[in-house]
Amino acid sequence: MSGGQKTRLALGKLLLEQPNLLILDEPTNHLDIDTLGWLEDYLNKYEGAVVIVSHDRYFLDKTVNIVYEISRHHSKRYVGTYSKFLEQKALDYERDLKAFEKQQSEMKQMEDFIQRNIARASTTKRAQSRRKELAKMDKLDRPLGEENSASFSFTVNRQSGNDVLKINALSFKYEDEAQALFTGFHLDVSRGERIALIGPNGVGKSTLLKVILGSLSPSSGSIQLGTNVQIGYYDQEQATLNSNKSVLQELWDEHPLVNEKDIRTVLGNFLFSGDDVLKLVYDLSGGEKARLALAKLMMQKANLLILDEPTNHLDIDSKEVLEAALTDFPGTIIFVSHDRYFINKITDRIVEMTKEEATVYLGDYDYYLEKKQEEAEIEALEASEEKSKTPASVNRLNFEEEKKRQREERKKERRIAELESQIEQFETDLEHYQNEAAKPEVYQDHEKAQEVAAKTSETETKIEALLEEWTNLQES
Repeated sequence: MSGGQKTRLALGKLLLEQPNLLILDEPTNHLDIDTLGWLEDYLNKYEGAVVIVSHDRYFLDKTVNIVYEISRHHSKRYVGTYSKFLEQKALDYERDLKAFEKQQSEMKQMEDFIQRNIARASTTKRAQSRRKELAKMDKLDRPLGEENSASFSFTVNRQSGNDVLKINALSFKYEDEAQALFTGFHLDVSRGERIALIGPNGVGKSTLLKVILGSLSPSSGSIQLGTNVQIGYYDQEQATLNSNKSVLQELWDEHPLVNEKDIRTVLGNFLFSGDDVLKLVYDLSGGEKARLALAKLMMQKANLLILDEPTNHLDIDSKEVLEAALTDFPGTIIFVSHDRYFINKITDRIVEMTKEEATVYLGDYDYYLEKKQEEAEIEALEASEEKSKTPASVNRLNFEEEKKRQREERKKERRIAELESQIEQFETDLEHYQNEAAKPEVYQDHEKAQEVAAKTSETETKIEALLEEWTNLQES
């Protein structure tokens, strides 16, 4: 299963239980935009309490009303959405800084007064009083700003021509698949554009990027790169990283003519300092691998950046630094992302992909949503007008169709209830098998252990299949 399917199954299983407290750790990872919208609606209607850990700022804005920031071993509570949290945090910092500076000024005035008057008989008592006052003062610490974050920018070796990329009637099909993944894809890209590719999981967005790169060959159609175009690619899987190399070797081996000090400086800008650069790539976290891949991309100085889910695994600070770097980038960007906040910050053109066509929207993600809403309203209005013109015989047919739809809906609801009952029973069986496997008389007996393991695996497979069906029915 894909990452998106696994996430949907895990969410489906959890939501089936209807707990009083729902704890979600990065629930939006790998979900496509349609599923993200469904999850937001579900959580907003959810009657229980929900605790979310997420780096998806758009999702947080849509779902939360309290934010706890954990920083420097302390936590602080803010009331409101993520955007309100950012505003309040900035105001708090400004207020605390002014209070600190005011106190520092008062303390300096008191120290000056003490220095001038402590030795004079006529004023020494007043100076001593001020000294005691100063000693008893509850001194404020200078408010700390943001924690260390990556610092980098993207530059180019040379500028490309005005026409960067032309894609005409492009289709792609895997050899072992009966149907094409996508067909008839057209796209013209000019220098300086920032284009976001969006669409449901499985529609071929990442595959399209690999076809543009030449890693995969199209079934039909053509791709034409413009003059002086140099491509830099960010792979969401970080498959280009060598797990057996150190962080320093991974970057330096690709740029052997650059001295070690400069390589270490670049890595330092991506928060790899001191002995961190000697870590093996294998031992890095997802976020560290993402930063290393971005460091390699920066060093290429390409004028066409092709990015596949570049914000996956990045914390919010790193995302904001990446957004700033891409905003100032003098070249062209084509990217796939489910991060709607990131799309809003970067893109000036959205291409919505389906298997049969690509639709272009000239604007950011919010503009895309507005246009989709307009299209839905126009479609509903046209359907309503068409219905008013419909003769009685057709109305009768529509009535029959509505009855059929209601029957299908009731059938679906019965099937959902049936699936929930079956899943609950299989989960009880699974718990039983897991308890059995933990007994010494079972795990010490090879045949019994194999038998229980086989039943456990079979039950898990059945649960996954039922959850997949349940999720599809809920979304249909």
